[in-house]
Amino acid sequence: MGRPKGLLSLDGVPLLRAHVDAYLKAGLPVTVVLGRAAREHVETLPKHVRIIFNLDWARTEMSHSAAMGLAGAGDALLTPVDVPPVRADTLARLLSTPGPAIPTWQGAPGHPIRLCAPHPAVRLDLRLAGATEVPVDDPDCVRNLNRPEEWAAWLEERRSRVQR
Repeated sequence: MGRPKGLLSLDGVPLLRAHVDAYLKAGLPVTVVLGRAAREHVETLPKHVRIIFNLDWARTEMSHSAAMGLAGAGDALLTPVDVPPVRADTLARLLSTPGPAIPTWQGAPGHPIRLCAPHPAVRLDLRLAGATEVPVDDPDCVRNLNRPEEWAAWLEERRSRVQR
Protein backbone atom coordinates (compact mmCIF):
# COMPACT_ATOMS: atom_id res chain seq x y z
CA MET A 1 0.00 0.00 0.00
CA GLY A 2 3.01 2.26 0.46
CA ARG A 3 1.95 3.35 3.96
CA PRO A 4 0.49 1.74 7.09
CA LYS A 5 -2.96 0.42 6.17
CA GLY A 6 -4.40 1.13 9.60
CA LEU A 7 -3.78 4.83 9.06
CA LEU A 8 -5.69 5.08 5.76
CA SER A 9 -8.51 7.59 6.12
CA LEU A 10 -12.07 6.27 6.06
CA ASP A 11 -14.59 9.10 6.42
CA GLY A 12 -11.91 11.13 8.20
CA VAL A 13 -11.09 8.33 10.66
CA PRO A 14 -8.08 6.01 10.45
CA LEU A 15 -9.06 2.55 9.20
CA LEU A 16 -7.83 0.90 12.42
CA ARG A 17 -10.04 3.22 14.48
CA ALA A 18 -13.05 2.40 12.27
CA HIS A 19 -12.49 -1.31 13.03
CA VAL A 20 -12.16 -0.64 16.76
CA ASP A 21 -15.25 1.58 16.82
CA ALA A 22 -17.36 -1.14 15.17
CA TYR A 23 -16.52 -3.58 17.96
CA LEU A 24 -16.87 -1.03 20.74
CA LYS A 25 -20.30 -0.02 19.41
CA ALA A 26 -21.33 -3.67 19.83
CA GLY A 27 -20.13 -3.56 23.45
CA LEU A 28 -17.18 -5.88 22.86
CA PRO A 29 -13.76 -5.58 24.47
CA VAL A 30 -11.01 -4.81 21.97
CA THR A 31 -7.38 -5.90 21.80
CA VAL A 32 -5.16 -4.49 19.08
CA VAL A 33 -1.78 -5.97 18.17
CA LEU A 34 0.55 -3.37 16.68
CA GLY A 35 3.82 -3.66 14.83
CA ARG A 36 4.78 -1.24 12.07
CA ALA A 37 4.06 2.43 12.88
CA ALA A 38 2.87 1.46 16.35
CA ARG A 39 3.20 4.96 17.80
CA GLU A 40 1.07 6.51 15.05
CA HIS A 41 -1.58 3.81 15.47
CA VAL A 42 -1.67 4.15 19.27
CA GLU A 43 -2.46 7.85 18.90
CA THR A 44 -5.67 6.96 17.03
CA LEU A 45 -7.04 4.56 19.65
CA PRO A 46 -9.28 5.18 22.65
CA LYS A 47 -7.56 4.77 26.02
CA HIS A 48 -9.56 1.69 27.10
CA VAL A 49 -8.42 -0.48 24.18
CA ARG A 50 -5.91 -3.16 25.17
CA ILE A 51 -2.75 -2.79 23.09
CA ILE A 52 -0.10 -5.45 22.54
CA PHE A 53 3.11 -4.61 20.74
CA ASN A 54 4.66 -7.14 18.39
CA LEU A 55 8.21 -5.84 18.67
CA ASP A 56 9.40 -8.50 16.23
CA TRP A 57 6.79 -7.63 13.56
CA ALA A 58 9.35 -7.24 10.74
CA ARG A 59 10.53 -10.86 11.16
CA THR A 60 7.24 -12.55 11.96
CA GLU A 61 4.02 -13.28 10.13
CA MET A 62 0.53 -12.01 10.81
CA SER A 63 -0.25 -15.32 12.52
CA HIS A 64 2.26 -14.44 15.24
CA SER A 65 0.44 -11.19 15.96
CA ALA A 66 -2.86 -13.09 16.00
CA ALA A 67 -1.46 -15.57 18.53
CA MET A 68 -0.26 -12.70 20.70
CA GLY A 69 -3.71 -11.12 20.69
CA LEU A 70 -5.48 -14.40 21.41
CA ALA A 71 -3.20 -15.46 24.28
CA GLY A 72 -5.32 -15.64 27.40
CA ALA A 73 -8.46 -14.49 25.59
CA GLY A 74 -11.86 -16.11 25.78
CA ASP A 75 -13.99 -16.47 22.69
CA ALA A 76 -12.79 -13.87 20.23
CA LEU A 77 -13.34 -12.23 16.87
CA LEU A 78 -10.22 -11.81 14.79
CA THR A 79 -9.72 -9.54 11.83
CA PRO A 80 -6.78 -8.06 9.97
CA VAL A 81 -6.74 -4.30 9.47
CA ASP A 82 -6.59 -4.56 5.67
CA VAL A 83 -10.25 -5.47 5.24
CA PRO A 84 -13.32 -3.23 5.52
CA PRO A 85 -14.65 -2.74 9.05
CA VAL A 86 -17.31 -5.26 10.04
CA ARG A 87 -20.92 -4.26 9.54
CA ALA A 88 -23.26 -4.49 12.54
CA ASP A 89 -25.49 -7.11 10.88
CA THR A 90 -22.51 -9.32 10.00
CA LEU A 91 -21.20 -9.00 13.54
CA ALA A 92 -24.60 -9.91 14.99
CA ARG A 93 -24.81 -13.04 12.80
CA LEU A 94 -21.36 -14.18 13.93
CA LEU A 95 -22.06 -13.53 17.59
CA SER A 96 -25.33 -15.47 17.44
CA THR A 97 -23.60 -18.52 15.96
CA PRO A 98 -22.26 -20.96 18.56
CA GLY A 99 -18.69 -22.12 18.16
CA PRO A 100 -16.07 -21.10 15.63
CA ALA A 101 -17.57 -19.29 12.67
CA ILE A 102 -16.62 -17.67 9.38
CA PRO A 103 -18.83 -15.20 7.53
CA THR A 104 -19.31 -16.07 3.86
CA TRP A 105 -20.61 -14.07 0.95
CA GLN A 106 -21.62 -16.03 -2.12
CA GLY A 107 -19.71 -19.01 -0.74
CA ALA A 108 -16.40 -17.15 -0.23
CA PRO A 109 -14.97 -16.99 3.31
CA GLY A 110 -14.46 -13.59 4.89
CA HIS A 111 -13.70 -11.64 8.06
CA PRO A 112 -13.91 -11.34 10.94
CA ILE A 113 -13.55 -14.92 12.06
CA ARG A 114 -14.94 -16.16 15.36
CA LEU A 115 -12.69 -18.35 17.47
CA CYS A 116 -13.49 -20.11 20.72
CA ALA A 117 -11.20 -20.52 23.70
CA PRO A 118 -8.83 -22.06 24.39
CA HIS A 119 -6.51 -20.77 21.68
CA PRO A 120 -3.90 -23.45 20.96
CA ALA A 121 -0.79 -22.60 18.99
CA VAL A 122 -1.95 -24.13 15.70
CA ARG A 123 -2.47 -22.55 12.32
CA LEU A 124 -5.74 -20.66 11.99
CA ASP A 125 -6.75 -22.56 8.87
CA LEU A 126 -6.56 -25.79 10.87
CA ARG A 127 -8.60 -24.29 13.71
CA LEU A 128 -11.23 -23.13 11.24
CA ALA A 129 -11.54 -26.48 9.42
CA GLY A 130 -14.74 -27.32 11.32
CA ALA A 131 -16.04 -23.76 11.71
CA THR A 132 -19.62 -22.94 10.87
CA GLU A 133 -19.96 -20.99 7.64
CA VAL A 134 -22.35 -18.10 8.23
CA PRO A 135 -23.84 -16.70 5.01
CA VAL A 136 -24.13 -12.92 5.22
CA ASP A 137 -25.41 -10.25 2.84
CA ASP A 138 -22.13 -8.38 3.06
CA PRO A 139 -19.77 -8.38 0.06
CA ASP A 140 -17.29 -6.32 2.09
CA CYS A 141 -16.58 -9.25 4.40
CA VAL A 142 -14.63 -10.97 1.60
CA ARG A 143 -12.64 -7.90 0.52
CA ASN A 144 -8.92 -7.48 0.90
CA LEU A 145 -7.54 -3.97 0.75
CA ASN A 146 -3.89 -4.69 0.05
CA ARG A 147 -3.10 -2.39 -2.86
CA PRO A 148 -3.93 1.26 -3.61
CA GLU A 149 -6.18 0.26 -6.50
CA GLU A 150 -8.16 -2.15 -4.27
CA TRP A 151 -8.59 0.60 -1.66
CA ALA A 152 -9.71 3.13 -4.29
CA ALA A 153 -12.16 0.67 -5.90
CA TRP A 154 -13.68 -0.23 -2.53
CA LEU A 155 -14.09 3.43 -1.54
CA GLU A 156 -15.83 4.13 -4.86
CA GLU A 157 -18.17 1.14 -4.49
CA ARG A 158 -18.90 2.18 -0.90
CA ARG A 159 -19.74 5.74 -2.02
CA SER A 160 -22.06 4.35 -4.69
CA ARG A 161 -23.88 2.16 -2.16
CA VAL A 162 -24.30 5.06 0.28
CA GLN A 163 -25.71 7.33 -2.44
CA ARG A 164 -28.40 4.82 -3.46
